[in-house]
Amino acid sequence: MVLGALFTLAVSLLVVGFGFCLTLHIAARYVLGDVPIRNALAGMVPATIVLSLTLAGLPVPAAVLALAADVIVIQSVYGVSYRIAGLITLVHFTVSFLLGFALQNLLALLGTAPT
Repeated sequence: MVLGALFTLAVSLLVVGFGFCLTLHIAARYVLGDVPIRNALAGMVPATIVLSLTLAGLPVPAAVLALAADVIVIQSVYGVSYRIAGLITLVHFTVSFLLGFALQNLLALLGTAPT
């Protein structure tokens, strides 16, 4: 039972982390141009914060801490100023929101399909 819960948590972290890494790379390419793909792994930091605090029942602090961590991690990984890191974070949040919204609506639409 515990092993199944840990497996579910690990898979959830990988899926959410992949989404955050993908959207961070899209945001960084939009703002900075050509950037190395390995820098996108910085998206795992806010993904871990969001998933862990949301599972603990604290969604508002999760969002605030994830945004703050996103700015700090982007600034250190990409070597840009805090102003540019804030812009990348804003684009990252926007792209993540739009992708999540589109996927949620797609899943809701597929859930109403006749079988």
